[in-house]
Amino acid sequence: MLKRKVWIILFFTLAVVNKLYSQSGKIQIINANTFELEQRGKNKVKKLIGDVQLKQDNTTLKCDSAYLFDETNFVEAYRHVQIIHQDSVNFWGDILKYDGNTKIAKLQKNVVMQDPNSTLSCDELEFDLSANRASYFSGGKITSGQLTLTSQIGYYFTKSRELFFRKNVVLVSPDFTMQSDTLKYNTQSRLATFYSKTIISSADDTIYCNLGTYQTDKQTGILRKKVKIRSKENTLFADTVLYDRKNKHSKALGNLLVIDTINKVIITGDVGETFGIEKRTYVTKNSFVFNLTKTDTLIISADSIWVYQRNINAQKEMIKAYKDVKIYKSDLQAICDSLVYNRSDSLMYLYKNPVIWSDENQITGDTVLFYIVSNQIDSMNVFSNAFVISKETNKHYNQVKGRNLQAKFIDKKINNIEVYGNGQSIYYAKDDSLYVGVNVINCSEMKFLFAQGKMSSINFIGKPDAKFYPINYLKDNELKLKGFVWRKKMRPTRLAFKYNISILPFDI
Repeated sequence: MLKRKVWIILFFTLAVVNKLYSQSGKIQIINANTFELEQRGKNKVKKLIGDVQLKQDNTTLKCDSAYLFDETNFVEAYRHVQIIHQDSVNFWGDILKYDGNTKIAKLQKNVVMQDPNSTLSCDELEFDLSANRASYFSGGKITSGQLTLTSQIGYYFTKSRELFFRKNVVLVSPDFTMQSDTLKYNTQSRLATFYSKTIISSADDTIYCNLGTYQTDKQTGILRKKVKIRSKENTLFADTVLYDRKNKHSKALGNLLVIDTINKVIITGDVGETFGIEKRTYVTKNSFVFNLTKTDTLIISADSIWVYQRNINAQKEMIKAYKDVKIYKSDLQAICDSLVYNRSDSLMYLYKNPVIWSDENQITGDTVLFYIVSNQIDSMNVFSNAFVISKETNKHYNQVKGRNLQAKFIDKKINNIEVYGNGQSIYYAKDDSLYVGVNVINCSEMKFLFAQGKMSSINFIGKPDAKFYPINYLKDNELKLKGFVWRKKMRPTRLAFKYNISILPFDI
């Protein structure tokens, strides 16, 4: 008997629960000034007119008039339609068709959706109350703070505050404009994520990329895939760029190329940074600088390179290179540990074991200073342990050694060299094309004249100690001054730079 009572109580409990559950999914009438019943085919329709208010769960519907289909749980609403969803999202429109079973609302004409973060307007909108997703497919516009977004297709997830846009996407702010084909935007975090070709333009620069994120309030971003940033002063290319527009700072990773059109300098490397406010650029790993001129191009490579432009703080136009520095020009090549090229004053310093090659001449010393006039080397000073070697034959080398030396260039070739202090020389004498002997000279100061890039004569300043020997009289070790090292294999060639030259946007 007790068991039967338990089953009866359980049966009625389930019946009540099912009835309550069924009513919770039904569209309920809260208010209407006029109520009429109409017959449409086999179905009876409730026609509601004047201050109509309907409710389903936590969603309220208001309008001027509506048709309620009880059997199918469906509503057609007209004029001044408003939907209030979960007390946080509001919709307005002229026409609504709402399916209470699928909880999908379709609004038409003068549609507006509003939540605490944004306002969406379009001509047609579909809203899935279960998924909290609004969709439009024939053009829409969203305003969020000072931002305005337009697109052909859009999806708005009201819970996560995320919007997805497709086709002809345009984001406009007071500071920049973003154009893309596929874009995601979060109205709370203000983060834009793009998945296709995107252009971000402002008064300062224009960005081109194919993937990335952009923090619209801070104007910072991570830009990926064939990134290009063009400003008034230069153009930057890279695989990936960490970008900060307000601070005018970019950190580039992979295949960096910076073209400075004002100063005619091109910078390349694997990793680098540009500092727009300070007007300087840093590159490292496979780093190159191409100083472009109409007649020739100076190429510098190093482990790391800094390029400075003039700025309001009177910063001079400079190139600084560190570790394993190589220099290439058509008429001169060099290596050293570090370099400072003051382009404003046309001075180039080479530090720590510099080696310079000009034609058949190799020049070394502790420090080298070039004076540059009209983009050509005018003269060169070598400080401490100056040494010049010029190859005559496979076993014979003209040599000049001294404390310091100065070289003068004419038409891209050495015209003369003056040696100051502790001068020494080994110089081969010719009779027409035959070598007849060798001069071994010690003189405090000497001047060597050059023709076609080779030593042609010597002038002594002061009394020399000179001896002349037959060509084969001296032993090989006596034909080399102390410190002699022939470094031909270390000489940079154009081929060593060729792979990087190929990425430039024009022929140098």
